Amino acid sequence: MRYSLIGIILFSFCLPSRGWGQQIEVTPSTGYTFGSGFDITGGRAKLEGNVNLGLFLGYTPKRFTELELSYNFLGTNATANSIYLTEDVVSRSQLHFVMFGVNRFIIINQQLTFFSGLKLGSATLGFPEGDFEDQSRFSVGVQVGMKYFITDRIGLRTQAHLLLPVISEGGSLWWNPNTGIGISGWSPILPFSLNAGMIVRLGM
Repeated sequence: MRYSLIGIILFSFCLPSRGWGQQIEVTPSTGYTFGSGFDITGGRAKLEGNVNLGLFLGYTPKRFTELELSYNFLGTNATANSIYLTEDVVSRSQLHFVMFGVNRFIIINQQLTFFSGLKLGSATLGFPEGDFEDQSRFSVGVQVGMKYFITDRIGLRTQAHLLLPVISEGGSLWWNPNTGIGISGWSPILPFSLNAGMIVRLGM
């Protein structure tokens, strides 16, 4: 009964509002993801900062609500040093996020809108040179930003977002210098990003 009620609430939340034209927005983006370091057994590991690429697909069923599917890619270096390693590790790595979430709008006027949102999805840390096995984790995310429309169809989007892969305490990512990585905390990687992109709006 409880889950049925939750489902009904979510369904009604996403129903189209009368008098509001439903819209689809496609936004390719780019920006910068800041480096993120964390402690491991006998040392420290880090994903270095670099330019990222992203794609956002938004659907607006209600005037102040947007459902969003997004993809973010970061190509970078993964580094580690530890007393258990004979030499420092430096490996090419790729971080992929596929996320789905809900944004809420604060509409200032027809041109300017602020938004904030929550996301759920998956994060995959890959190694194109095969140095380590790829790792996939459940992830959560938060974002805030603004949209400014130059015309009815074309606009600019800027945002800040934080995407967090969920990793159990004491779990491992890719390095294994001894018997484990000894991660402290549930999400040692904190890839904070600033992005900007061009919105293409498709009316329905």
